[in-house]
Amino acid sequence: MSYELYKVLHLAGVMAVLAAVFGLALHLANGGTRESNGARVLVGLLHGLGLLVSLVAGFGLLGRLGLTSAGMPRWAVAKMMVWLLLAVAPALLYRWPRMARGVLIGMPLVAGLAAYLAVYKPG
Repeated sequence: MSYELYKVLHLAGVMAVLAAVFGLALHLANGGTRESNGARVLVGLLHGLGLLVSLVAGFGLLGRLGLTSAGMPRWAVAKMMVWLLLAVAPALLYRWPRMARGVLIGMPLVAGLAAYLAVYKPG
């Protein structure tokens, strides 16, 4: 696949993950519960598929850039930590719903950090 297609897939996956986590955080911030979430399966599918697509396409991008031969760059490891944080976010939110408002505020910062890492590739 081409670099551009990997990039589009990666960004689509990231948008799906962010939409799912943001929607869940908004639901919980408004007093919703796991049981009252009528779209729980849909949110779970959006979150899981988004994680899978963003991960596979992200590694495809690394391969297309030729950055996998000498080990994974530090910026890519940092992006994996962001991916891991977003992967566990629904479980953490359901366990501690009082974190939902902080997640709503912090999500743009986390997304901005991931974008910064991808664009500038520090270190």
